[in-house]
Amino acid sequence: MSSATENPTVENPTAENPTAENPTAENPTAENPTAENPTALGRPRLSLVSAVRPGDADIRRGRRRLHAKAVGIAALVIVAYWGLVFSSTGWLGRIGFTGLLVVCVVAVGTGILHDANHGAFSASRRTNRLVAYSADVLGASSWVWRFKHNTLHHAHTNVVGRDSDIEQSPFARLAPQQAWRSWHRYQHVYMWVLYGFLTVKWFFASDVAALLKGGFGTDRFPRPPRRREVAVVAGGKLVHLGWAVFIPLLFHPWWGVALFYLVGSWLVGFSLAMVFQLAHCTDTVEFLDGADAERHESFEMRQLRTTANIECRAPLLGGFVRWIMGGLDHQIEHHLSPRLPHTLYPAMATRLRATCAEQALPYHVHRSVWAALRSHGRWLKLLGQDPSKLVVEAEITSDGATTVRTGPSLGAVAVSYQSVHGRVGP
Repeated sequence: MSSATENPTVENPTAENPTAENPTAENPTAENPTAENPTALGRPRLSLVSAVRPGDADIRRGRRRLHAKAVGIAALVIVAYWGLVFSSTGWLGRIGFTGLLVVCVVAVGTGILHDANHGAFSASRRTNRLVAYSADVLGASSWVWRFKHNTLHHAHTNVVGRDSDIEQSPFARLAPQQAWRSWHRYQHVYMWVLYGFLTVKWFFASDVAALLKGGFGTDRFPRPPRRREVAVVAGGKLVHLGWAVFIPLLFHPWWGVALFYLVGSWLVGFSLAMVFQLAHCTDTVEFLDGADAERHESFEMRQLRTTANIECRAPLLGGFVRWIMGGLDHQIEHHLSPRLPHTLYPAMATRLRATCAEQALPYHVHRSVWAALRSHGRWLKLLGQDPSKLVVEAEITSDGATTVRTGPSLGAVAVSYQSVHGRVGP
């Protein structure tokens, strides 16, 4: 693979090289109608990215901070794994090392492999790809993830039918345009438990199903995976079983290994699920109704409407939250500039927030982690109600879209539609 350097100023996720950095990427202009024509549909493209973009020297410093953080996380992983598997500590010690390992694995996911898969970890394409394999070591295919996350989620954030991250049928209804089932009225209770099985789903089901189906939903991989890529997927899962199950079985009883693996996996899955859900599935953001919605406004405006940040100002807790979330408490900045290292997001957020205020643009922020959790809980409860019994108010905006407000008992929730619906739901 070429060791040519990437352009550190490339920030649009749909502009990734479809044959180099992201072998599963679709045509970038098909994902973002304003990619080649900044005045598509007669609407000038917002200049938010250029307004808040750090200088090249800042980007280099940000990457150095990211590399130092990655080394620290890797060191903690080694300490936690050694203490859990090889040390002679008692049960309390093993519980403590399990907690540390869970925190570190989450940090690897949010602060290392996530940046690498976006091409943000390094200016070297080869280094990004090598570090991205950490996803495979954790049991999730980096090859499949780049298509699902970079191509589908980032280019079509909260677009029903395109963003596979909000498609959790039949277990949950996360967007008003999705079909309602009777058991969804309890989703605000049981989904908190199911979220913890995210990593198990990745390992046993999602990657394999995507490879067999050739994609997600109606979106197909631009090309079938090569034998080498399939081998990497299978090899990564074997490596994961090796360090997480087989090696511990050499030193501990099977029931202890199974217990610690299941508990640790659930905690990692729940934590990673929350990083996404609190940014995109709450009553403060919007959901778009299919591809037509994407043609009505710029890519940047869609990201502002469909994404929320999380604040945590507590002196000690705030620093920990920012560290473990890998900058994804600044999801808005990440969605606008996914190929910049996450260590730059806090400074960018200050400038972006001021720019949005000057231009009267939306900038959604949860005031605390608890506020974000409550917002997601309200959204699950609202979407779990029978849509035929909800009060709906529809307002046609100047661009022909329709804003629908529902659920007066739970607060007004705005959702974008392209045509007037008699009710929210299927």
